[in-house]
Amino acid sequence: MPTNLDRADWAASALRHFQSTNGTEHDDALPDLLCDLMHCADARNYDFDAALHTARMHYQAECEDENSTVRLPQAVRDLVDAFELQTERARAVIDSWEQGDLAGAVHGLEMSLDDSLAAVAKVKGGAA
Repeated sequence: MPTNLDRADWAASALRHFQSTNGTEHDDALPDLLCDLMHCADARNYDFDAALHTARMHYQAECEDENSTVRLPQAVRDLVDAFELQTERARAVIDSWEQGDLAGAVHGLEMSLDDSLAAVAKVKGGAA
C-alpha cells in the first residue's frame, strides 16, 4: 500500500519531467503545471474544478489515514516493544529496590535486555 511519501515522490517525478520538457524554473514549476493541466482539461472537456475538489478530498482522506495509523516496519515495531518492556523492567527494578527484592527485579531486567538486544540486531539486519 503506498504511503503519502510514495505519492509525493511520484508527483515530484512528474514535476521534474514537466520541468525537463519545458525548462520551467523551480519556483514556477508547480503553478505552471497546474495552469497547463487546466488547459488540458479545457481541451479534453474535463471539469478541472470538480477534479480539484475530488483531489482535495482524496488528499484529506490519505492524510487522515496515514496520520491515524503509524505504519512502521515489523522490526521497528519489535524494537519499540522491546524498549517498552525494557522501560517497564527498569521501573520494576526501582520499585523492587524500594521493597527489598532487588535480585528478582535484576533477573527480570537481564532477561528483557536479551530481548532488547535481539530486537536491535533485527533492526540492524543481524540475526535475532
